[in-house]
Order: sequence, then structure tokens, then C-alpha cells
Amino acid sequence: MCRRYAAVALLLAGPLGCLGNLGDLDGTPAGGEGSSSSSGGDSGSSSGPGGGDTPIGEPPEMPHVIPEVSTCMQADNSTPGPRMVRRLSVQQFEATVRDLFRDPSVDLPSIFNDPHVLGFASDANALVIRDLTASQIMDWAESTADWAVTNKLSGITSVTCRTTDEACRRQFITDFGRRAFREPLAEDRVAAYDALFAAESSFEDGAKVVVGAMLQSPYFLYRREIGSPDPSNPALFNLGQHEIASGLSYLLTGSMPDDALLQAADQGQLSSPEQIDAQAQRLLQDPRAQEELMRFMRGWLQLNRLVTTVKDPALYDLPDALRQDMMNESRALIMDVAFNPSMPGTFSDLLVANYTFLNGNLAQHYGIGGAGGTDFTRVDLSGGQRDKGILAHGSFLAGHAGSKLSSPTQRGKMIRTRLLCQPLEPPPPGVDPNIKIPETPATTREMVELHTQPGFCHSCHIDMDPIGLGFEHYDAIGRWRDQENGIAIDSSGEIVEPPSGENFVFDGVGPLADYLAASEDVKDCMIRHWSYYAFGDTWNEDGCTYAAVRQEAEADNFALKGVWLALTRAPHFTRRVQDP
Repeated sequence: MCRRYAAVALLLAGPLGCLGNLGDLDGTPAGGEGSSSSSGGDSGSSSGPGGGDTPIGEPPEMPHVIPEVSTCMQADNSTPGPRMVRRLSVQQFEATVRDLFRDPSVDLPSIFNDPHVLGFASDANALVIRDLTASQIMDWAESTADWAVTNKLSGITSVTCRTTDEACRRQFITDFGRRAFREPLAEDRVAAYDALFAAESSFEDGAKVVVGAMLQSPYFLYRREIGSPDPSNPALFNLGQHEIASGLSYLLTGSMPDDALLQAADQGQLSSPEQIDAQAQRLLQDPRAQEELMRFMRGWLQLNRLVTTVKDPALYDLPDALRQDMMNESRALIMDVAFNPSMPGTFSDLLVANYTFLNGNLAQHYGIGGAGGTDFTRVDLSGGQRDKGILAHGSFLAGHAGSKLSSPTQRGKMIRTRLLCQPLEPPPPGVDPNIKIPETPATTREMVELHTQPGFCHSCHIDMDPIGLGFEHYDAIGRWRDQENGIAIDSSGEIVEPPSGENFVFDGVGPLADYLAASEDVKDCMIRHWSYYAFGDTWNEDGCTYAAVRQEAEADNFALKGVWLALTRAPHFTRRVQDP
């Protein structure tokens, strides 16, 4: 067994066809030396930011705000985006490995370090494989193949023979390869892997070589969304059954297709919208769907900031256990709203929910009664010192705050950019963002207003701070307060020049949540972020896809599951155009 994969990989035939710079996806092991897939151009669509003109080997520039929507030129919103190949994200890779080997304990070393773009690790242009990563993949693939074949051979294949004759070898290759590559292997690729297998002296050694080679293959590491020309319109490409199956599975569960979905693709049962919808509805019942929904919500609402934000230990005690409780509170509410059949299940419901889920530790932190012990229970919020909805959760409030003070700027920026999709320019070079704490007692409001008084600061902060000041009843770790430094809290706020409509003046989080829950801009913004998360890119005429998703979501009153399913009903989910 051997480190000869680089030498024999050229045998692993089967380029995916002529598609610009996508190259031969089985030409060499996943981006190794001499492989075109070590360049940024091979990692995804060449149409998005930093696409086709990106120099070979240079990472594309990532967007720091959600890109503007491109105009749709078709009245029926039927124009899809370009064909693409994109690497599995680190979460998808790890979930796929666990499901492929049917073992949650499989070794998952830190191979990928995916950058987060707009809160998500799903940007197709950012997910590249370079030489060092390829070497690490090779080491991992060989050791994992040795472990899997030695310890759980019967668990990774339904093939029962253990002989080295050609029939047995091919049975193993086609069986394991179908699951590893999420599609049946073409005959020339079976023959190439069989040549590797046949060179070994025992079934086990041959299986190790094949498994190790497959784990390095771009057919395992990448998702292919290429399709074949539409007979009635050569400018369009219809995605294949197994491409659609992978799209469904990774969108709804974050992992590889299960046996039922693979079988449906094998039998051509993903050909109609009704068949695709039936499988999508089934996958939403999979427990993995809840984790995938939470991944999107954590990225969109920037809840992951809770994990990394630093607090001054002289002022605040925010241990990891309490942070985890805060995240669990938000998760419990999101899952209840999205999956409780008695709920409308919309994001608006998340914003205005007059209940939450607490355990004793978190209830004590908030100063709210009605919960004890370690289990999370539903607690009504009527009449208490706690506003309704997810914007009053510690996960949001502590994550969008400083080490010493609450941060109206951070909280307002999140509302402006993540819920209203109104881009903000980064601060000019040389600006000191740190608020100076005066010697005399003052509120955060007073300090912020003093800090942003100069004209060049005020012109930018007017878009953020007036919104964030409405959260001032909450300190830097999400606790309610009536006073700060002995001064009564002023929680008046304002949304100045929202994307549509007049300025909105409010007092406190409750009225703000009501406004956002009724906002069409928030619905559109959710669809833009979810589409970006799902499809990993933007492209020319992507307004067609956004419009198609919105139309489908509106028919289901913008329920979270309805928006999710609407992504699978857009033309882009099953069809593509040739990238110019």
C-alpha cells in the first residue's frame, strides 16, 4: 500500500466533459502537484466574484457584503445560473465521511480551514484545495482506508465475497464507489480502479488501495453541477438524477444522499417536480435537517459570534457552559418554530415569539422564573423583564457586544446588513473604533453619541447606532437593566432611511421586532442569504433565481420550511446555462 496514488492517479479516467477551466476531475489526486485543481479557478463557478479572470493559483477576492442582485431579463424568472463544480465544505466533508463509513467515530483530522464569507463556509470560490491540503488528504485517505477495511469491511459494503477474482473486485468497486461518489461509476473508471485492485495480493489490500484512492478523488471531494445539454435548447443544461440527489441532500441535511435517495436517482425517480418534492419532504424529517437549518441560521444571524466574542473577566462572567446554554436556547426556539406543526413556522414568528426555552442556569442569568434543572423547558415571557423574540436572546446580544460595553453599533449593523440587506461601507483607514470610557458616570448611549459626533463618523454611524440604541436595556452579556452607572436607560431607537419606506422610530426591542416581522425587506433579505448559502455563488441574472424562490416561498406564507423547499423548486436547482 503505498504512496503511489500520485503515480497511478492518471489511470482514474473520466473527465467530466468540456467545461472551461474545470479540467479533468480525476486527472490527479485532489489538487496535488501538477493538478489543475490546485488553482482557484477549479474550485467553483467562474462567474461569481473573483471568477474567470482570477490568475491561476490566486484565491479570488471574497465579498464582504451580500452582492447586489443582477437584473433578471426573463419575465418568467426561468434563467438559471451557470454550471459549476464546488468542493464540499468542511461540515459537509465531515458529515459525508461519517455517513459513508456509517460510523460517527471515524477519524476526522483538521484538513480544511474554510474561510467564512458573509457568515457561511459555503462560497464556491473560497473552497479551494492547494498542495499542502492535498498532501494532508493523501495521508488521511490512506490511514482511513486502512482503518475501515481492517475494522469494518462488512459495514462499508454490501458485497459479501472476499476473493481477488475480477467479478468480486468489480462488485466491491461499484458498490463502495457508488456511495463515495454519489453516483454509479462509468465503465472506464471501474476498469481503472480494478487495475489498482488487481495489483494487490489480497482482497483486503486491494480494497484499501481502492478506498484510499477514492477518498482522494475529486469525485468524492467535489460536488458536480454540470448536467447535459437540453435537446430542445442547447444553451441549457439539465442536471442529472444523481446531481439533483446530491443537491437535495446537501441542501437539506448537509451530507451525502441516503440509500433511499440514491436508489431514487438510480431509477430515474427525480425527473418531475413532484418526485423531487416528495424526496425533499422526506428529508426534512431526517434529524440531520435540524442541524443544517441551524447552520444556516447561525451564519445568517451571526450567532456564531457568541463563541468567539471576548468579555472583560473583571466585569462579566460568561463561561463556556453559559454560552452553550444561550445557543441551545436559540436552537430550541428555531426548531420549535420551524418544525412544530401547530406553528405558522415563519421567521416573523421567531422575531415576535412571546415564549422561549430555558434551563435553570440560563433562567438565573436572565433573572426569569419558571425554569430549573438542566433540561430546557418552555417559558412564557409575558409581563417579565425580557422582550419577545430571538433578538432578545443572549446568543445575539452577547455576540454583538464589546468586552466592557454593549455595542449599539454592532447590534445596529447586524439589523441593517443581515436582516435588511443594506450594505455598509467599512470604516475608513486609521479610524479608532474603541469608545473612550469617561471618568464621570455615563451611559453607553452617551459614550457612543460622543464618539461618533465628528461629521465623518456620524455619516456612517447614523445607519447603525440609532437602531442598536434600541437594545440598551440589555448589557454586554444579555441581561436586562433599567439603569447603567446609576442613570436611567433610554432605549429609543430609529431606523433611518430603511431600504423602503420612511424612517421608523421605536422604543425598545419589542416594537423593533414587530416592525421587522412585518417587513417585506426582511423576507427578501432572508431569501438572498439562504440562496447564497444554498448555491454558493452569485451570477449574472441571479435575480431570476431570487424571484422564483420568493414566488414559491410566498405561496407558503414564507414559512421557514417553505423558503427552504422553494430553493429546490427554482429553475436553478435542476437546470443550468453555459458560463460565458
